[in-house]
Amino acid sequence: MKVSIENIGKIVSGDWDKGILKGDTVTIENGRFSGIGYRDEANPSKSDVTIDANGMVLMPGYIDPHTHISIGDYSPMQRMVGLMEEALLQGITTVMDEFNQFEGLPLFYPPDPAGVKATAIAAYRAWKNYRPGGAQKVHAGSITLVKGLKEQDFKDMADIGIWRVAQIGGSSDLTVKELLEEASFARKYGMFIPSNYGSGVLKGAVELDLDFIKKLKPDKLAHINGGSTACSWDDTRALIDETSMALELVPYGNLKMAIQIIEYLKTKGQLNRLLVGSDTPTGQGYFPVAVQRAVNIISSLGNIAAEKAIAMATGNTHDLYRKWINTGKIQKGYEADAIIIDRPPGSVGKDALGAIEAGDTVGTAMIMVDGMVVALRGRDARPTTKHIRLNGKDLGVSDPNDALFDPPRFYWKSTGETYLL
Repeated sequence: MKVSIENIGKIVSGDWDKGILKGDTVTIENGRFSGIGYRDEANPSKSDVTIDANGMVLMPGYIDPHTHISIGDYSPMQRMVGLMEEALLQGITTVMDEFNQFEGLPLFYPPDPAGVKATAIAAYRAWKNYRPGGAQKVHAGSITLVKGLKEQDFKDMADIGIWRVAQIGGSSDLTVKELLEEASFARKYGMFIPSNYGSGVLKGAVELDLDFIKKLKPDKLAHINGGSTACSWDDTRALIDETSMALELVPYGNLKMAIQIIEYLKTKGQLNRLLVGSDTPTGQGYFPVAVQRAVNIISSLGNIAAEKAIAMATGNTHDLYRKWINTGKIQKGYEADAIIIDRPPGSVGKDALGAIEAGDTVGTAMIMVDGMVVALRGRDARPTTKHIRLNGKDLGVSDPNDALFDPPRFYWKSTGETYLL
């Protein structure tokens, strides 16, 4: 199937270096971007589905690389159902678990090597085909480091397809030597390693200080601005200076520290090291809009162009996880996960990017996964000043009941191409 998106006001690439692309048209074939540019360059003729963006902004779907999900769209900590579907309808098209949470054994304490293996496998298998909202892509199944894991355990996990270590920082029984040894096993089998920074989650946990981080050399330092308590600025600055790893900001962490980090990275020309995660659902953050709010905070309070802040939640994340995902950029050959956003009514911003830079929460006018329109917007999402046209038909939400309780959806993975017009 061929899909074209035309009359685009701005195309945000998600790529840190490319920023806003020249053009007003994007074409999609077989679920991947096939043409990007002005109408005569992108060749939208003979499209099966034509979307008129009505001058709004097209950008990649958001990626949330730091969640603590369960099996299924359920959050045990808050006893809430449907969070991930709503995140999809708010524009988060890809999710990764940092470690899973489960009833009864949320952090595998007391430590249980057999338990962490079994649950990693169960999560990996369960999420391999299940898509919240029929479309959201979820990469789950991460192995929590606990006392007693052997090298063979990591080989077993890797052979199955599990490619991530759960975020280091929650186990209290491992010494620094044991943590480093198990991390070395994981790295031997190609696993991605994220780590907390600072005090451990549980009493008696190892202090994940600068010395430890330098020895561990994680692929990503999770919530460098605190999750939610930040380390001292002196230690944080030293970590930035003495390492080159990716640095993750979370919106419910210490925002003063987040701004300090942003300003310091500006002086070093290293803002491209930053990416955004939600660290939710937990009791301190709200999953569906956490990444979007982080983008607003980074852009408006950090004085960073909106397309750069968006890259921190899309293309920068892709670049870090490129071995395992092919989304996060509007670029030929990439999976066509994208959203159309617009300024909310009354915003001083002239378009969605201006609204973000002003600190306003923008609205979504379309969510797309693999070239399929999933929905127009989420429940209780900000309204947009414009709306799309799909195959010549206006698709705006004007009924408050539709807006709040039953946002129009157009495609479910289980039923295939189902555009409801």
